[in-house]
Amino acid sequence: MSKAVRVRTSWWFYVLALALFVGGVGYFFYDLWHGLPHIADSLVQIVVPGEAQLNLRHGQDYTVFLEARSVVSGKIYSTDDSMSGLECKVSASSRDEVIPLLRPGVSTTYNVGRRSGRSVLQFRVPQDGTYKFACGYGEATRGPEIVLAVGSGVGQGILRIVLTGLLVLFGGIGSSFVIGLATFLLRHQAKSRAASPSQFPGATNS
Repeated sequence: MSKAVRVRTSWWFYVLALALFVGGVGYFFYDLWHGLPHIADSLVQIVVPGEAQLNLRHGQDYTVFLEARSVVSGKIYSTDDSMSGLECKVSASSRDEVIPLLRPGVSTTYNVGRRSGRSVLQFRVPQDGTYKFACGYGEATRGPEIVLAVGSGVGQGILRIVLTGLLVLFGGIGSSFVIGLATFLLRHQAKSRAASPSQFPGATNS
């Protein structure tokens, strides 16, 4: 007498589906928790009125952020999120050339640790080199000390971290759902076949 060989999908596929789900969710929160708090680390903080020498590269968009809440050299700064009366200038250190400062096309903000800022100015330099970034209120105007932060890639960095986290999150959840559903259907079919044995052609009852 011939016997049918029944193959039942292993329940370990449920474990795999659960691992993919937990891994996707875990990576998403890990990505946000460890990525976003360091998004402003590359920015150069400048207390103004004042100036700083910056090593800049051609072909990059540099953004100036006004930090409403900041800490520089252990000193806490807090502003009303205003640059009223403040004038800034970027110039090449090796030659008398002033770089135009523009309003950013896209507003970017960050709030990490004891720092929060928003984009207020943007500029590009014509070539690699050292540039002087200076801000002041002018001779007839006085104002509070505030902190500006200058750098590039902050907006792209935030977008990259969020999109990567979401991609892994939905990839993990979607994969776990597909594997879990497929495992359930295959195991259900195997149980149904086991409950109703197939009759083979040519078989006779004795």
